[in-house]
Amino acid sequence: MGKAAPSNQLPASADPFLHLAYDLEIAGLTWHPEIGDEVADREGKQPVAILVDPQGLTPLELRSLYVWLPTVEQLIQQFEARQAILFHAGLELTETEASYKTVIQARFGHIESRAESLRSSLGLALRDLLVGALPDVLN
Repeated sequence: MGKAAPSNQLPASADPFLHLAYDLEIAGLTWHPEIGDEVADREGKQPVAILVDPQGLTPLELRSLYVWLPTVEQLIQQFEARQAILFHAGLELTETEASYKTVIQARFGHIESRAESLRSSLGLALRDLLVGALPDVLN
């Protein structure tokens, strides 16, 4: 019997970055599996794991079983690969809140994001970069 297609439905208790990882995937971020990558099981049996042994699976098979959770360093590499300039990534404190802010400059303009973690802030900016870099679709 064949395996059911993976679902993008996550439990409400899932790590917020896991939701963002799905958004990045939908926006077009392609994962090239490597030993040491942080992943989550698409079926939700194991929320977060480190890819240690691909067990002979092809990259396509790995992508169908796991969603990639890029690290801060991997997110920055994705900006570089897309020739986006990282102007700022760090903690921003105001009188009313503390958040992590990311500012990048891309060919099509300026992107700014804020989140509760640096990883999430970078991920949001990358998602916006991926979506903004898509060619316009005419209806």
